[in-house]
Amino acid sequence: MRTQVLVKLLDEEDQLKYDPHMRELRESEQQARIFAALADPVRVRIVRELMGGGEYTGTALAQELGISLALFCHHSRILVESGVVTKRKEAQTAYLRANRRVLADCMKNLLA
Repeated sequence: MRTQVLVKLLDEEDQLKYDPHMRELRESEQQARIFAALADPVRVRIVRELMGGGEYTGTALAQELGISLALFCHHSRILVESGVVTKRKEAQTAYLRANRRVLADCMKNLLA
């Protein structure tokens, strides 16, 4: 059973390497996740703030945007899962940063 799963994973990886349709499908799925994450005005505001550069704590961003920390945590989790935002933990504090490469690649692939 494990061998079959491994073979299937290898087959999928090979398909991504050599099959342009599979690669395009994977890129389209990633773009859809990014656009879904950006489909909320609060999340767009968070990303816009993060695009200013540097790392921010959730508390600082929530205060800057005038939203509760609970609401911020909900939206930041969606942004992190989509890859739009990266999160780094240091002790009890989480630092967030815009993932410019993911956003740039998404737009580049969309406009290609």
